[in-house]
Amino acid sequence: MPLMAICAMIVLVRVMTLGLTGDLPAETPGQTVTSGLGFMWNANPEKLWEPGTWLAASGQIFFSLSVGFGIIITYASYLREKDDLALSGLTACSVNEFFEVCLGGMITLPAAFIFLGAVTGVSTFDLGFKALPNVFARMPAGQFFGFLWFFMLFVAALTSSVSMLQPVIAFLEEGFGLKRHASAAVLGLITTLGGAYVVYFSKGMTALDTFDFWVGTMLIFVLALIQAILYGWIFGIRRGNAELHLGAHIRVPWFIQLMLKYVVPIYLLVIFIGTCIQDGPGYVQAMGKPVVLTSVLFIGAVLCFLLVMVHVAGKRWQNAGRLPSSADPLPKIPSE
Repeated sequence: MPLMAICAMIVLVRVMTLGLTGDLPAETPGQTVTSGLGFMWNANPEKLWEPGTWLAASGQIFFSLSVGFGIIITYASYLREKDDLALSGLTACSVNEFFEVCLGGMITLPAAFIFLGAVTGVSTFDLGFKALPNVFARMPAGQFFGFLWFFMLFVAALTSSVSMLQPVIAFLEEGFGLKRHASAAVLGLITTLGGAYVVYFSKGMTALDTFDFWVGTMLIFVLALIQAILYGWIFGIRRGNAELHLGAHIRVPWFIQLMLKYVVPIYLLVIFIGTCIQDGPGYVQAMGKPVVLTSVLFIGAVLCFLLVMVHVAGKRWQNAGRLPSSADPLPKIPSE
């Protein structure tokens, strides 16, 4: 982490000084560092009325904080009862958003405006692998910093991939009694099929973009909504508040619990419905493309397969006495 922060600060300084030393071609309108910073920080109120804006923002937060994938829940199972959840959660969220927004955004967006001309319609691949190499080519020891940057990017992607796969591996181990290598093999087969499909239909990145939207945004959004409802209305905010403050060194205000119970589910539901109403016809029209349709069907098939496995594992847990049956009394939950 310290090495990544130092490297990011050095690259940020170089991006902020692009054009000041005469190392760029003749400037074209809008292709300046100032334009990039303006695109990032100058608010556009009209976009706030588009549900897609809030959907994309929420999906990004859920993705970067590992909420929608269930990674947080899996990692929480490794914690001790008196571990400080409040301070750890605050630290993780703050550091993550600082690196993503303040450092990542201020590096990539100005660079994109200078070398690509605009950001609208530019993919994340273009931001990372077309704009940034131009920055490294114009800084002292650029090859070294370029290697360091992309190596750390590779490590970050690898560790994130491991964390995303861990919930499924844990499920296969505990739900079906598989050994870790067998669980990894089953999951490896599923991911290989998905990876091979995306590689085969790599033209125009249509399949990858479809996977990214439906899995990386929509399904994460739906899962986060389900988790919010389960926490606020099933588990209970009083019980959640008590668990949160076990071993905590800071106090979390009570209104946070009220937001988690009332505001968050309503907000997510309204954004989801608004997006379906406003952008739904476009998504349906996109189904006319064979690649998009088969990509959605592939996602649906994998999802159905996983749901069947969850059902089978649930029956196994219930027969083993690890889950209450419908005849068992429900556990008492503190009144709210």
